[in-house]
Amino acid sequence: METAKITAKGQITIPKRVREALSVGSGDRLAFEFDDRRGVRVTPVQKVLKPLRGFLAEHAGDRVVDDAQIRAALRRRAAEKFSPR
Repeated sequence: METAKITAKGQITIPKRVREALSVGSGDRLAFEFDDRRGVRVTPVQKVLKPLRGFLAEHAGDRVVDDAQIRAALRRRAAEKFSPR
């Protein structure tokens, strides 16, 4: 069992094993659902990638694009779409 201490501000540090099991990291969001027995279920909030669909095809044309260029383009587009303003 993993445990975490609540600070005076109501914050916790999620143990590394839990973060790894949930595949979450800094900046990710978690959802908390309560059951009838005072239990809580914690699940990661999935980021919607739908706005990115077709982005590369629109901009690549007939060019050959390698993995590094794809990752860079996705990072730029995700930053445009999901960064707080």
